[in-house]
Amino acid sequence: MYRIGICDDERETCAHLEAAVYHFFKTRAERCEAEVWYNAESLCRDISSSHFPGLDLLLLDIELPEHNGVTAGQYIREKLNDDQMNIVYISHKTSYALELFKTHPYDFLVKPITDDMLYATLTKLLKLEEVQHKKFIYHNKQAGYSIPYGDILYFSSRNKTIFIYQRNGEKASYNGKLKDILGTLPHQFICIGKSFVINIKYMKSWKYNSVTLTDGTELSIAQSRRADFKKAIFDYAMRNDY
Repeated sequence: MYRIGICDDERETCAHLEAAVYHFFKTRAERCEAEVWYNAESLCRDISSSHFPGLDLLLLDIELPEHNGVTAGQYIREKLNDDQMNIVYISHKTSYALELFKTHPYDFLVKPITDDMLYATLTKLLKLEEVQHKKFIYHNKQAGYSIPYGDILYFSSRNKTIFIYQRNGEKASYNGKLKDILGTLPHQFICIGKSFVINIKYMKSWKYNSVTLTDGTELSIAQSRRADFKKAIFDYAMRNDY
């Protein structure tokens, strides 16, 4: 079952989005629950509770009174350390761009939001969730192993050994070369040098010569990769037209 959150101070918008969400999942024979908030304060209070079951997707208005949607997004990512919730910002304005990237939004929708716009985003999201649950398969000492792509922070290589660093702190390894797997990885994996491939979903910040991941790991960006890296960041941030 999917849990969807909606936070917007416009009650008509909330009612429309809630009805559209239920209709979308009903047509797919999927179960969902939707919860609505009208301000960022009540949203942040509720989702910070230890009893709150979590959200798969949050439709979050940017122009909220007092504390705006960007502030709420930062609270989710930085204070709650929640990098799994998919955030879709919504706004009447179109002037937001890379400034939203630090909260790793999934999409940006411009009001008025039609059913077709919302359904397209939900369809892409479900496909992404399928990818996240697909697994990277490797072999070590004649045994086969697998790790969901969504659990992988980054790959590194040294002396013909590939190391796989995971969100839970675990590390796996096997004999191989990064160049042999690059073409097989989902689009959110970016090569930043001869020895590192990161999952951009878990990139917390970046500078021209380094990136910091959500677990605090800082990795260098090879000079030969910096132009491609900047393009990849731009494509990732802009791929949904925001």
